Amino acid sequence: DEKPFDIPDSWEWVRLGDVLDVRDGTHDTPKYVSEGVPLITAKNLRNGEIDFSNIKYISENDAIKINERSQVSEGDVLFAMIGTIGNPVLVRTRNNFSIKNVALLKQIAFLNMNFVCQYILGSTKLLMKNASGGNQKFISLKKINKLPFPLPPLSEQSRIVSKLEQLFTLIG
Repeated sequence: DEKPFDIPDSWEWVRLGDVLDVRDGTHDTPKYVSEGVPLITAKNLRNGEIDFSNIKYISENDAIKINERSQVSEGDVLFAMIGTIGNPVLVRTRNNFSIKNVALLKQIAFLNMNFVCQYILGSTKLLMKNASGGNQKFISLKKINKLPFPLPPLSEQSRIVSKLEQLFTLIG
């Protein structure tokens, strides 16, 4: 009943939390400082990139505490889970930063993380449907973990990503 669409026989429906380590950043507001470690929030996720131009900074100690549970690595996927839900970003930087109110998807299975990012991008309506809250929508980690995820073979994931990149270049 939860399957949003039909998939080929070689694919499998799984839960997002079955193939990814789903976490989030802090929900607390640490003390901001004039220089330090960038704190990424939903407003910094734009057009598939992390926007470091309008950033707030936190102390190294606060960053260490936050990153104990949500250390972001190159290749992870981030997306907004409060307010404007979605705006996924495939992390392509090794810069040290922390996250607040942002979902963090870490690879635990053989996945093309660009495929995961594209799926999240295409699943904004599904994410919003699963969101709670009135004026400010919110999707919990529990709901993110339970989201249906179509899992093609790794080679097919790569072909899909390649085709999408070709199409985005044409319309870009």
